Amino acid sequence: MFRWYIKGVMKKGVVTGDYPDRPYEPYDGHMGMPEIDVRACRMDKACVQVCPTGAIDDSYNTISIDTGLCIFCGECARHCPEQAIRMSKKFELAAKEAQDLKVVYRIDRKQ
Repeated sequence: MFRWYIKGVMKKGVVTGDYPDRPYEPYDGHMGMPEIDVRACRMDKACVQVCPTGAIDDSYNTISIDTGLCIFCGECARHCPEQAIRMSKKFELAAKEAQDLKVVYRIDRKQ
């Protein structure tokens, strides 16, 4: 058993970084948490309809994204007619309570 360890793991050396002392920099094209530009959003609700996991919910003047349900696929950003949603590079989304995973955006409907 140790023979495979020596041939495989020991041969590669240390492959981990200095996280969290040196933060991980996501690569270009990395899709993290979706973010909504509240100034551009017109509450079209296309994002709510295309979300495969139902992570996006809307009410009269708010849109919420449950990052516990979101799979960061980017469908909401692709289908937003106002391009008010963009995929950020935020990926550190740990929380102690499930309700802390919800991000609520208040939309000004006077536009």
